[in-house]
Amino acid sequence: MNIFILDEDIETCARYHCDRHVGKMVLESTQILCTALNKKGFETPYRSTHINHPCVLWAEESADNFRWLVQLAYALNDEFCYRYDRSRDHASINVLREIEYMKLPGKGLTPFAQAMPEQYRVPGDPVSAYRAFYLGDKAEFATWKKRQPPKWFLKGVEVMKKAS
Repeated sequence: MNIFILDEDIETCARYHCDRHVGKMVLESTQILCTALNKKGFETPYRSTHINHPCVLWAEESADNFRWLVQLAYALNDEFCYRYDRSRDHASINVLREIEYMKLPGKGLTPFAQAMPEQYRVPGDPVSAYRAFYLGDKAEFATWKKRQPPKWFLKGVEVMKKAS
């Protein structure tokens, strides 16, 4: 369970997700959103999971956080359909459409959660933290169909090769 903040721009963030994550994170994002809503008394199609996970706590903290994650899930779905030549949306999109207009109190976009081992965390810079986490924990399986790997990823892999 996570929200990979690989760029603050939502469309770019989705494109930077590796192949394994573009579909998986549509489901996880929808699960996080449903859990946040369930905790606030709404009824959603998905049961709650990981109710105290930092990403769930972040999503429920503000309507702006919730909306950001909704938009990322849609962008990830678009990327998933593009990379895998799918004409139909990910199954979780039907759930997302059902819940996206449920309202939480707003207080602006709050700092993103950094749900990762301490060694990767960068206070105040979730993009750098999640990119380091991707390089450190996801590089061995990360591929990008129909896309070039992000430049920051290629540069990081090159630095890791030189260091070993």
